[in-house]
Amino acid sequence: MADKRVSVRLAVVGGREVRAELEGIGEAGERSTQRLARGMDAASDRTAALQARIRIAAAAMAAAFATGVVAMVRSGLELVDSQAKLAQSIGTTVASVQTLQWAGELAGVSMGEIEQATFQLTRRLSEAAAGSGTAVSALQRLRLSAEALQALPVDERIIAIRAALERFVPPAERAAVASDLFGNRAALAFMRIDTATLRQAARDVTDFGVAVSQTDAAAIEEAGDAIARLQLVWQGLVNQLTVAAAPVLTAIADGLAELTRRSGPLGQALGLLIDNIGRLMAIGLAFAAFMAGRWVASLAAGAAAE
Repeated sequence: MADKRVSVRLAVVGGREVRAELEGIGEAGERSTQRLARGMDAASDRTAALQARIRIAAAAMAAAFATGVVAMVRSGLELVDSQAKLAQSIGTTVASVQTLQWAGELAGVSMGEIEQATFQLTRRLSEAAAGSGTAVSALQRLRLSAEALQALPVDERIIAIRAALERFVPPAERAAVASDLFGNRAALAFMRIDTATLRQAARDVTDFGVAVSQTDAAAIEEAGDAIARLQLVWQGLVNQLTVAAAPVLTAIADGLAELTRRSGPLGQALGLLIDNIGRLMAIGLAFAAFMAGRWVASLAAGAAAE
């Protein structure tokens, strides 16, 4: 019987202790859970802020990339379009013009100088083909024919001329012969581009994928013309809006001019203000002096009271 009382008492006491311990554990667990939840919320907020910054940065990078691509494409269109127009004017291919341009870069000759040289050569070859001009004797010394050179792209024409100069003309006379073909000023630029540079430029243009075919050049020209038409459409829209807004702007300007006439209400008010500006300034200065005097007096009274 005693054993039962002891066991019951232990059970009750032990049960209270276990309950207290369990309650303590529960409270501690709840606090830990709350701290964990707060930490997770804070981490979630930081993650959300980071994601927002990443999205903003990604959008900015995408916009900058798109702008750069558009600028690059537009620049490429303009460059190839100008090269295609030059090729048409001198009767050659776009790839030939690109080769000459790169050869000029390698030799330190500007594209303007190259254009002048190619224009002069094209004109003088045409004269020589008709049996006239200074290029006739120069071609005889080079053992070249005007017709054969005209059949070549312009970069190959210049390569053929350079090779013949180096083969058949003494160094001291090459500048004079080149002047008969290119003109005095253009010949100086031409002589700075040797055969090796021209051949290297031709290889580079082909190997690096710079060369543009005539079909592709025609497509690029069409795209450039389409962009030019879009600009013209936009200019037309601006002009139409300007024409439509002109009468409204004129009416507004006339209305403001009428209001500011001295005979009108606003004009009379402005005239009154201008006529009395001296008096108003005097009143303002007197009021400022009065307020300054009161401030000094209050400071003096405060000092005397101390």
